[in-house]
Amino acid sequence: MTNRHDLEIFVDRLFANQRKTKEVVDLKNEVLSNLEARVTDYMENGIAYQSAISLAIENMEDIEALIDDNQKIYSYRFRHDLFQSALIYSLLAWIATIPARFLPNGIWVNTLLLCLAALTGAAYLSMSRHMKRYEKQTAVVNTRKLNQWSKWAWWLWSIFIVVISMYTFVIQYGSDLWFGRELSVDGPYSFYVTVMRYVIPMTSVIIPLLVQKAYKLTFQLEVNEP
Repeated sequence: MTNRHDLEIFVDRLFANQRKTKEVVDLKNEVLSNLEARVTDYMENGIAYQSAISLAIENMEDIEALIDDNQKIYSYRFRHDLFQSALIYSLLAWIATIPARFLPNGIWVNTLLLCLAALTGAAYLSMSRHMKRYEKQTAVVNTRKLNQWSKWAWWLWSIFIVVISMYTFVIQYGSDLWFGRELSVDGPYSFYVTVMRYVIPMTSVIIPLLVQKAYKLTFQLEVNEP
């Protein structure tokens, strides 16, 4: 017979970092029962107790892939495709902010985006060269957490844009509103400066777009094992 206490200690450690939901508890009990059955079967075939435990553990399926919201994906391809998206987004943002180089803030934002595009491009090309070697690498990710992060990223970005837009508006037209003067834009250059003040912060949309892309990639790159 197996020593249930030894297996319970192992399973407790295995699930130590998991949430104590009903589904996880049920899975934990199922894993313990399966381990006991395997160890008993090995021992009935003449395998020593400790060796039977080692065999049972080695042949046990990864519990991360069994827990709800956890999904096995091709991790190398995931990073490769995410860098590709980062490259595309940063290039588009860089192109969009080229006209802003006439402004002091526009110069450093446009330069920063160019550096970001160069770095992500280098990483993407480097990973592309090793794709055949590492494309089968896998990892388990929590899709529920990624989905939550995606929603929070969009909410925080929206709040940021609203706040920065209101701040920009007040700085530019606050005195006119206070004294009841008519709001006006003095010529094409003034209009250009006004538009750029609102466009530049919009380039931060890269962040929520990448988080959302990461969430979508978990389904596109899911490992479908037979």
